[in-house]
Amino acid sequence: MNHRQAVNQVQVSNISVISIDTSSGIFIGTNYAHNWSSHRKNNYGLGSMTNSQVSHNFSYVMDNDEVDTPIHHENRISFEGNSGENQNDIDVGEMNINVLDTCAAISVGENELTGWSSHSKRTSGQGRLLGTIQNTQNSSFVIDNDENDCQINDYF
Repeated sequence: MNHRQAVNQVQVSNISVISIDTSSGIFIGTNYAHNWSSHRKNNYGLGSMTNSQVSHNFSYVMDNDEVDTPIHHENRISFEGNSGENQNDIDVGEMNINVLDTCAAISVGENELTGWSSHSKRTSGQGRLLGTIQNTQNSSFVIDNDENDCQINDYF
């Protein structure tokens, strides 16, 4: 696989991000991202919250599967790289990122990001909490009695 020569001129004064989720990112410049994969099972009793006020809740998660989250992933990576010389003129004044999740990236310049793989299972009574959260008088109950839990086979 051959890529054409890229000439990039990027000027950014400010980037502000609260959260970059799984197998995601901010890519500035010449980036080659081949064969990325992400598989995830989420069990959240109260979901995800950002800059919230939550009170007087009860969450109950019951996930009694016989087999839970079987993931079999085979990735065949075939990448010949970049054959041309790229010219990147990049000026980023400021970057503020609060949370980078699994397999998340911030790439500036010329990058070859090949074969990233992320697989997970998350079980939480209250989910993901990001930013400013006022969380009072809440309770959670989680039952996850799987016979086989989160079976992942990942072959490269």
